[in-house]
Amino acid sequence: MNCKPNDLAIVIRADAVPELIGQIVEVMHPSLPDSPYGFVWMVRFQTPKLFPGLFRGSVIVDTDANCPDAWLRPITGLPIHDDVPDEVTA
Repeated sequence: MNCKPNDLAIVIRADAVPELIGQIVEVMHPSLPDSPYGFVWMVRFQTPKLFPGLFRGSVIVDTDANCPDAWLRPITGLPIHDDVPDEVTA
């Protein structure tokens, strides 16, 4: 799995709503155990988003949504490289 509960993550794939790609979400808890997309999380967006409803043409506005783990990349902090100086020069 890519994520765990309480992680911040970036949406890297969103077939039904491509505008969500690049959005930052909070990973809440597991959801939809038997999904064809693999493991699925309930995630929370910072602001309400539009999602397709069950009926053709209907729309749902919500901050929470289901998102497959494979469609998320956790935000783990700044990368640490050997070329990053330990001290700031004046």
